[in-house]
Amino acid sequence: MSTDPSIIKVGDFGATHGIKGLIRIHTEGETLATLKTPIICLVELVGGEKKQVKILEIKKHSSFYLAKLEGYETPEGVVIFRQAGIFLKKFELPKPAPGEVYVLDLIGLEATYRLGEKGLGYFVKEVIDNAAHPILRFVAREEIEPKEVLVPFLNKYVGDWDLQKKQIEVVSWEDWFAV
Repeated sequence: MSTDPSIIKVGDFGATHGIKGLIRIHTEGETLATLKTPIICLVELVGGEKKQVKILEIKKHSSFYLAKLEGYETPEGVVIFRQAGIFLKKFELPKPAPGEVYVLDLIGLEATYRLGEKGLGYFVKEVIDNAAHPILRFVAREEIEPKEVLVPFLNKYVGDWDLQKKQIEVVSWEDWFAV
């Protein structure tokens, strides 16, 4: 499901919470909380089964969100969604704020030291979900070594990007060849 560019992962369900069938949602950013409820989303369960669910309520609670799903009134009922991925159609999401991007929009961008300059021969093939931060998987366009470079998607290692020019700046690029 995550390879479809029209569908974007916005979070994961966590543990159940309380006795009224609430479930935790772990997400980066505020995307889910900014949407008007009810929110119809696609869910991919741990075993790969896909379901459509309706989130009736969502509220911030500590470092996560709590959600009430339609048709699930008990912790025993909602537990099937634990660790399931939550996906929304891209057109339903708000436009990213200036300086922000949906990470899937980075796929296909070519690595460069400066926007507008010649590319380095590597492009973003995949964005890997990681608990700490996303990781950009760069793959060589030609027969150059290394064939693949993994770079954390952090300001320390990735500069600016230009979706129209299909470029992304890399910082200390050579450091990642030995890793």
